[in-house]
Amino acid sequence: MIRFGIALILLALTNFSPGVSAQKSESSKEKKKLLAVGSAAPNWELNDAEGKLQILAQYRGRVVVLDFWATWCGPCAEVMPQMQKLHEKYKDKGVAVFGVSSWEKNDPAAFMKGKNYTYGLLLKGEDITDRYGVGTLPAVYIIGTDGRIIYRHEGIARNFESIIKKQLRD
Repeated sequence: MIRFGIALILLALTNFSPGVSAQKSESSKEKKKLLAVGSAAPNWELNDAEGKLQILAQYRGRVVVLDFWATWCGPCAEVMPQMQKLHEKYKDKGVAVFGVSSWEKNDPAAFMKGKNYTYGLLLKGEDITDRYGVGTLPAVYIIGTDGRIIYRHEGIARNFESIIKKQLRD
């Protein structure tokens, strides 16, 4: 019984929560709320790994997938293989997949290269996290061809492909 009590205390002290599958950013002091499905995606301008400016408005008419992540985020690593698969399957079918590196401590380009990820990389994502309500990583948005949010999720999510397939059919 004493062991059980000690285990409960340890769990409480470590803020354990079964099902939590995301990591808070260092700068997220208050709970942010992701943008609503159906709302217009805020425009952004971010540099890619080669220093080229990428602008959301350039991708109007395409489905855009944004995966907010960081090299230090364990759950983010679980989402990234899905992003690579989406990129490989849909890059020539009107879908742009971007990893949005946010609150970074390391080199995200080297990290992606080391994992053989070839989808787009946007740097300094923390510049747009407030506009998108992102305070927890990973966070994924899918923006439809009309510039409206068709999906958003914090934490590890699966089956993005069905959402993209539906958008491409409509």
